[in-house]
Amino acid sequence: MCRIVNPSSRRRQHVRPERIPVNSVIPAVLTPFDVNFEVDIPEFRRHIAEVTSVDGVTAIMVNGASGQDTTMPPEQKTKLLCEAIATSEGRTPVIGAVRESEFESDLGVLTRDAESAGVEAILVMPPGNEQDSTTDGALARFDAVFEATDLPIAFYQVSPARLGYSVETIVALAETGRIFAIKEGSGNPQTSETDMRAVRAANPEIAIWSTHSRWLLQDMAIGTDGILSGMGSISADLHVALCRAVWSSDLKEARKVSDILFRLTQVFYAPGQNPHTRMKHALKRLGRMANDVVRPPQEPLDQAEKDRIEQVLDDLRPGID
Repeated sequence: MCRIVNPSSRRRQHVRPERIPVNSVIPAVLTPFDVNFEVDIPEFRRHIAEVTSVDGVTAIMVNGASGQDTTMPPEQKTKLLCEAIATSEGRTPVIGAVRESEFESDLGVLTRDAESAGVEAILVMPPGNEQDSTTDGALARFDAVFEATDLPIAFYQVSPARLGYSVETIVALAETGRIFAIKEGSGNPQTSETDMRAVRAANPEIAIWSTHSRWLLQDMAIGTDGILSGMGSISADLHVALCRAVWSSDLKEARKVSDILFRLTQVFYAPGQNPHTRMKHALKRLGRMANDVVRPPQEPLDQAEKDRIEQVLDDLRPGID
């Protein structure tokens, strides 16, 4: 049951969510589908319950790329947010991701929908065109979100080759005073560090969460504050272990965890297929999701892909069961 929140009932601006700490581990959850490509609500509830049961998970993100957000109309997105909040019984904060799609092009509408579902923060997904990646375009795009809600706002930074923001644009967004966190995925360690240092100089209170699953240890060592990643849908416990090791300056343990993550990322992020499609199959193999159905335009895995994933899972058991 969705408890609709009237946005006008809480018009006090929150720069930082009260329940989401700077040092955080935040899985971006998947969206299970049935064989008819419909959202499988019972399986979604099971997925949410499992991810939020991991000790050390501080929040979850719903309706991001890991959940195939661009295939879902607004009512499905709102339903997923409501189900996530209800399943965790309010114990785990939910961040609602928003992005324009063929179903809804107004970020303000999507933001209000997410707030009405009861999320505690909004994450703005990357822009879909070159204009919106410029400083002026980004500020105009974010204004629609700022005007729609007083909730804390985060954003997802991707590679400049994928319409990511320049460092100047990132600083301009940081200086608005409305940004509390950045999901850092600029795709290059050097660019990532440059972005991070610029943000720290502009606003040191902004949390920076790495989504670079292939080099999380490096990002954490440089100074990111935690992890926000779709891979957390299957490896939340490992992300927690890595963060705790880094936060306690236990390099030996951090390397040990990173070694396991490396094996997984070699199959999940190999060229050719969508990593979240591979993660779904891994969850199916582990008995943690009923099937690995994805909506078009994503394509199902061929048998060779499945075999590679299953081999790595078998090699790493019982550590990832």
